[in-house]
Parts: sequence; structure tokens; C-alpha cells
Amino acid sequence: MHKVLVVGDANVDIIVPYPKFLNEERTRVEYPTPVLQGGGTSANTAVALSRLGIQTAFLGSIGEDQYGKYIREDFRREGVDMTWLIVEPDLNTVGVFAFVDEFGERYLWGWPRVDQAFKIIDESKVDFEKIKEMSWVHSSGMALVHDTSARTSMVRIFKTAWEAGIPTSFDLNLRVDDGELDPSYEKVVREIISYSTYVLGSGKDEFYYLGEKGKWLENAKAFVTDRRTVIVRDGGEGSLGLSSEETQKAPAFRVDVVDTVGAGDVYNAGFIAARLQGKSLYESLVMGNAVSGYTVSRKGSRNCPHLQELEEFMEKQGATENR
Repeated sequence: MHKVLVVGDANVDIIVPYPKFLNEERTRVEYPTPVLQGGGTSANTAVALSRLGIQTAFLGSIGEDQYGKYIREDFRREGVDMTWLIVEPDLNTVGVFAFVDEFGERYLWGWPRVDQAFKIIDESKVDFEKIKEMSWVHSSGMALVHDTSARTSMVRIFKTAWEAGIPTSFDLNLRVDDGELDPSYEKVVREIISYSTYVLGSGKDEFYYLGEKGKWLENAKAFVTDRRTVIVRDGGEGSLGLSSEETQKAPAFRVDVVDTVGAGDVYNAGFIAARLQGKSLYESLVMGNAVSGYTVSRKGSRNCPHLQELEEFMEKQGATENR
């Protein structure tokens, strides 16, 4: 049976809608109930993979606190293997507050701000030999942002898998400040790309910054090699697959968009599951689009589909509609 190891960040999301005034005098107020759910770019992918029937393990750090306990219960409920999960009693699991205004816009704030567990992956607690037994290794750039042990450990994990011939996938998840990438951050992003079989990211928001600005397609193509395929996600336009042998484009599914948070994270899961099932590059793009389309038509990144739900969604859309 295939087994995927997902490496990176796990946190909880606390979704807090703004209060609503019910009259012009602003004397009657409705307070929507906040929602707590699992989150984290890598954890979202791990849960989505598990729901698609892929045996999935998660490697990353959490604290021994209430948020950490929530994540462990969430993973247990979703069937994600926690053998690789690292619990650091002296560190804090991050809770990301998503304040949602009346227009649906989200304003994010992570707490606590210090001693954040997701930034730490202690190499001494990682069994690098067992990484070679995996069918696939995936991660997100979120854990690379800070110059901490998570950064160095992820590079070593990817290098170990790459040299063992295990497929690896890396979702850029770039964090850009004032239109510029921090040089040390960009250097490590490019290093981990060098050990990636698949690189996934947004053309206009991510590949845009990895080369000559404004030429995101040319920048994406520059990463293609005989061993590396690049996947460009383009929201409502679908996704583009670039390999040394072919270029494929799959249109997005037509849905009423409710919430785009986590759309890329769950797309990754659909794409990985399809490749593990031996599907073609085009078919894998379609499956990634389908998982993402299903999810954005519902509220919350954890409303990604189980396998049967995905099959029903794709059948309802029509096999030829998305070609």
C-alpha cells in the first residue's frame, strides 16, 4: 500500500466572524459563534490525502497544550498516522485567529507569538532511514520561512528521499514582504526545489517572484528538468502541468466559490493521490482541480471531500465537462 509522509506545520484555526449590527441605531448586535478547526498548510494536505484513501503520516512539531491535544485528536479522527508527530512540551502550538469581516475578508493573527512549535523539527527525533520506505514525501514552504531547525531538517528530509528515488512534492507557499523575498529564504526555497520531483505553486503570486518579475510562466518553466515537473495553480483558470515531455492544462470546475482558504493545500492532495494511482499528468491536474473545487464551494479548508464524495462530485460535473 502507498504511504505518504507529509512534513511541516500543524496548527488550529479559530474563525471569528465580526459581530453584526441588526439595526441602524447599532443597539442590537448578533455575535456569530467562533469555530475551532484543524489547520496548517501541511496538516491540511495530510488530512485531505487521508480522506482520499491514501495512507498518510505527519511529521512536524506541536506543543503539549490544548491546541496540541486538539491536533492529535483531529489526526486520530481523520486517520492520519501520528508515529512521526513530535510533541515538544516547552513549545507552543499556534492558534491562527481568522477574523472575518462583513465582506468575507479574513485577517489572520497567530498566537502565541513566541516559542512556536511548527518552527522546530529536531533532527535527532527523525528516523531518516525510514524515510526511504515511504512512497512519497510532501511539504509546504510555510516551515521554511524562519531560519530554524525546521528549515534545515526539511532540506535533509527532502535530500534523503530524492537520493533514494522517492517522489517528493513541494508547495511553495511563498511569504513575500513588501514585494521582495528575503535572500536567505529564497536560497533555501531553491535548495529544496532542487530535491523536488514536483513543485506546486501559484503563477501570479509565487512563481512571479522566483525569477524575472512579471514573467511567472517563464520562471515556472525554468524549474522543469527530466526529473522535475512543475504545477502552476491558477484559481478559476484551473491548473497547468509542465514537464520535460509535455504541457497540459486542465480548466477549473465550475462552482459557486464560498471560501478559498486552503484551496492549494487540498489541491496538492488530489494531485498526489492521482499520481500514486498511476494517472496521467492531465488526469492528475483534473483530480487536483476537483478536490479544490469541491472544497472552495464549502466553508472552511477542512471541508475537503472523502473519496466517495469526490467521485460523486466529479460524476455530477460530468466527465467531459472539464476537458
